Amino acid sequence: MEEMTASDYQAIGLRSGLEIHQQIDTEKKLFCRCPVLPYSDVYDARILRHMRPTLSELGEYDGTALMEFKTRKNITYQINTDTICTYEMD
Repeated sequence: MEEMTASDYQAIGLRSGLEIHQQIDTEKKLFCRCPVLPYSDVYDARILRHMRPTLSELGEYDGTALMEFKTRKNITYQINTDTICTYEMD
């Protein structure tokens, strides 16, 4: 089998991206004023969420988001009120 070229990927309409998550060493969180504390198994509440597909910038639904929505998968967040605010829960 031959190695694919850029034009091969273009011909099949391949689009890919990379998302990187990294914890940074700061006293406050990036988008709010909540303190950054070490992770703990102790939590004050749980939030139950469900995936809801939304339109992308291209006006299309993401296939993976649609699949997750159809499975009715529950996502549970365990929160510590010392380190979370309503901004982060949104």
